Amino acid sequence: MGGHRGQDRDLGSAEQAIQPSTTKPTAPQGSLSIVFTDIVKSTLIWEKDSAAMTQAMQLHDSTIRHLTESNQGYEVKQNGDGFMIAFPTAASAVQFCLDVQERLLDENWPREILKLPPGQVTTDSDGNLLFRGLQLRMSAHWGTPVCKWNDVIERMDYLGPMVNRAARFIQATEAGQIVVSEDFLRQLRGELEMQAEEGGEWVKEKDEFMQQSGPTDAHSSKTRASDNSNNKDPAENNNDETIDLRALRSNKGQENLTNQRFEIQLLGDHEFRGLDEPQRLYFLVPRSLEGRVDHWHQVTHVQGVKGNVRRGSG
Repeated sequence: MGGHRGQDRDLGSAEQAIQPSTTKPTAPQGSLSIVFTDIVKSTLIWEKDSAAMTQAMQLHDSTIRHLTESNQGYEVKQNGDGFMIAFPTAASAVQFCLDVQERLLDENWPREILKLPPGQVTTDSDGNLLFRGLQLRMSAHWGTPVCKWNDVIERMDYLGPMVNRAARFIQATEAGQIVVSEDFLRQLRGELEMQAEEGGEWVKEKDEFMQQSGPTDAHSSKTRASDNSNNKDPAENNNDETIDLRALRSNKGQENLTNQRFEIQLLGDHEFRGLDEPQRLYFLVPRSLEGRVDHWHQVTHVQGVKGNVRRGSG
């Protein structure tokens, strides 16, 4: 994927908004996924060109709601320019996040948005498109929140420690990043193993799947080789990881969870105000946008301080 996708447009052009569904979504209860989204540098864009940002927000909101519905999500609330969304499974939450990151690159953004630094086209050294238009950061967590109907917003609301953690995780997230908790990845792996135990066509036995869960494509093999220069077992390619992610990193596993391939890398342990212990976080990135990893390492927020991705993480 490379080049400049989508067509620029004038502010006065007609908008073809995605029509919302008339079917009321079902609010998941019990154990579930919570996803938070946030537009990066939205305040700056509003101050520079409020008219363009108004139209960009219409595109953004329509896309988020359409992809929420298509991935069995439940919109809880919109806080400013960000959304809080609940999903019944970890797999549906991952699919939503991957879809959003790829879809935003193709939006018909106003030309004024594409002229501002937060919305300008960014490519890697090979010319592959990394960013274009509004940039979204996302976080996902799995747990059991308190479910309570909210008469004010006339929707199910989710409260408690699980939601508080999910909301804090987005603070450690870069533009275009999908940050997930260790609990979330454990659930995602559990959903994959459940499919294996149910005897899907893609694998007959769970043990057979685990034997085949190593990378099979050229890119993954190259990545493993660079990560395991001392011929370590693939499961030990990062000594900081406390869960076995081989199945989730395999092509066979991912094709039964989502419609596109993605990378999983360790982000590290992060401390958050109000939480007693450091939280281990990982990040996901669509394989089509893997050039963002180098971008996150190189980006400088203030003098001498790089982005949140370390060399050799994951």
